[in-house]
Amino acid sequence: MDVRYRHVPVLADNYAVSAVFRGEATAREVIARRLEESQEKRRTSQPIAKSAGCIFKNPDSIPAGKLVDELGLKNCRIGQARVSEVHGNFLVNDGGATAEEMLQLIDRIKTVAREKRGIELETEVQIVGETA
Repeated sequence: MDVRYRHVPVLADNYAVSAVFRGEATAREVIARRLEESQEKRRTSQPIAKSAGCIFKNPDSIPAGKLVDELGLKNCRIGQARVSEVHGNFLVNDGGATAEEMLQLIDRIKTVAREKRGIELETEVQIVGETA
């Protein structure tokens, strides 16, 4: 299977319903250390609030989170959907946010990025079941 960074071409028009992964034997201490390092990085750089993870792909010129921050959109909200104050590329649900609110917030961020910086942001998350 052709697997690329954040993209699997065969899954563009298909869904995976199961997978088999192969790994390498590694010392328990090494695994524990890697897990702790990964968790610490997330705790210090990503919001604790409910989110779908990174929303936008990074443009060539600037990381998406930094762009959103520079555009002054951290904490911007539509209804209960809000841009995280911790990381600009995370949208969080403050309780009861609708898909429509999330999509409107995504659209607002894309519009501001286009108008102020000439950058066309693309979503990294796949939007299904709703009009993108």
